[in-house]
Amino acid sequence: MQPWIAKPSKLKQAVATLADGLNQAIEPTEIKDGQCVAASNVDSLLYPTLQVVEGHTLHSQHTGHISHIFKFKDAWYCTNGKGMYKLSGTTWSPVYEYADVDNNRQWESATFFDGSKLYFFAGGLLRQWDGSSSSVVTDAPAGEYLATHSNRFFLANKSDNLLSFSGLRDVNDWKSTDKYVGTGKITVETPDGEKPSGLTAFANHVILFKRNTMHKLFGEDSTNFNMTQPYGVGCISKQSIVPTRDSLYWLGPDGFYDYMGGAAPTKISEPIRNYIRQINMEYAHNCCAGTDGRFVYLSLVTGTSVTPNVTLKYDMQGGRWWPVSFIATSFFLDGQTLYFGTTDGQIMKMGGNVFVWQQIPWSIETKPFSEDDESVRKTINRLTIVADVDPGATLNVAYAAGTEGGTWNQVYTSSNGSGDIQSIRIPVIVRTPETWYRLKLSGIGRAKVHRIIREVTKRNG
Repeated sequence: MQPWIAKPSKLKQAVATLADGLNQAIEPTEIKDGQCVAASNVDSLLYPTLQVVEGHTLHSQHTGHISHIFKFKDAWYCTNGKGMYKLSGTTWSPVYEYADVDNNRQWESATFFDGSKLYFFAGGLLRQWDGSSSSVVTDAPAGEYLATHSNRFFLANKSDNLLSFSGLRDVNDWKSTDKYVGTGKITVETPDGEKPSGLTAFANHVILFKRNTMHKLFGEDSTNFNMTQPYGVGCISKQSIVPTRDSLYWLGPDGFYDYMGGAAPTKISEPIRNYIRQINMEYAHNCCAGTDGRFVYLSLVTGTSVTPNVTLKYDMQGGRWWPVSFIATSFFLDGQTLYFGTTDGQIMKMGGNVFVWQQIPWSIETKPFSEDDESVRKTINRLTIVADVDPGATLNVAYAAGTEGGTWNQVYTSSNGSGDIQSIRIPVIVRTPETWYRLKLSGIGRAKVHRIIREVTKRNG
């Protein structure tokens, strides 16, 4: 056996940029730059740097499963399985309450025309709220879904295939027959008779969703209203419909879709298809989504759960998916600040360096590394981790031998008191019959990983 030479004749430097998102496809034996097999609480906002996600703080505390958050006349409102509530100071007072608790209740709300009143469905009836008292909109059809468009109110429900619209600029008018400014109903049928599952306004159209189809409304009044079925792509959760400046996102039975108003919707959920396959379809209506302008957050009900139990985020600019460790049950974007609800009645405000006063835990695991002949030759892998670590935060480095090794060998642990960029040099020697190994970076608190530099030294011959 030849000794290691003092000056290696074979040396290779490889830079792996870890900012291309989570890949759940069948993993190849060689690592692809920018892909991890597992990740938690990291994203690629500052591409190509991989960084810890933003934290969140407690905005207010209520009770129960928070299914809807919004503001009306600068006051905060939320809904849970019991009812709809308004926040006054630190106290939540009821706007409407049921006699029992049911976390499967669907809540929607909207303002109309001059914004003086809030409208919502409760008990199947459309109700209006002026900030202090509520009443039923007497002539409005029963329903579950609502949208406003071109100064009309549009309603649909899960029991028939009718899309109803109000009189022009009058939410209380559901009976007048004037063909230009009056009311009406549009029948939206499909061959299998499926019922509506969502309603929204986007790109100057009203869009009615069913489980397997979407329908667009063209026209200005009853003289030329025309409902078309442009694409065979449906929606399984009204709460997952998210309009942005350029796109409309929603959750269909086979994936998460991006629609820009012209071409056919594009399914963007292939990297998270393993999560999509596990959705509990009986309670899929509790899945929800929201956006902060850069990321779309998607909460899914998977396995045997009946409320969301996993939340992922999608980078709209880079097309990357990242899982996060917190679970959101509803979302609301107020200006540029995102808020989300939880199953235990909390409303969180995004931003900051902590998860509700706790430092953020994070980790990434790379695909297996190897270098050419992995049968008998020994190699020394010198890793240089270039990272920013915030004061008080930690960075841990470990490796597991083999392509699927699960026993992590900790080779580096550091806490940083200055926050300055650190270039950490860590020699890793793989003492197994094969040279495959996986790398894991983890820590507590804010950190940014700029690059991993790998220097592989092999014996001559």
